[in-house]
Amino acid sequence: MRTISAALFSAAAALPLLAHAATVADPTDAGASVPVASVPSAFDGYRSYQDRQAPSWQQLNRAVTPSRGTAGMGHAQQPGETSNGTRAHEHGGETR
Repeated sequence: MRTISAALFSAAAALPLLAHAATVADPTDAGASVPVASVPSAFDGYRSYQDRQAPSWQQLNRAVTPSRGTAGMGHAQQPGETSNGTRAHEHGGETR
């Protein structure tokens, strides 16, 4: 425990010496040299949304229309029923 305390006290005593070792230019001196700061732009690699051609409304409508397989089915018609309302496939010999 004494060695840890001694190490901490010596580090605390050496800290002000390390802080003064770094020389800082006087902020009021206009002729002081200043390190160059290179900061990348926030807009590097930015591409506008308007860069490409937008599809026409006809192309968009064709993209969302249902496929031909479901085009013949009416709204009230259930899958597996024929157009006259009877079931196209019965299971286990069941009748309607």
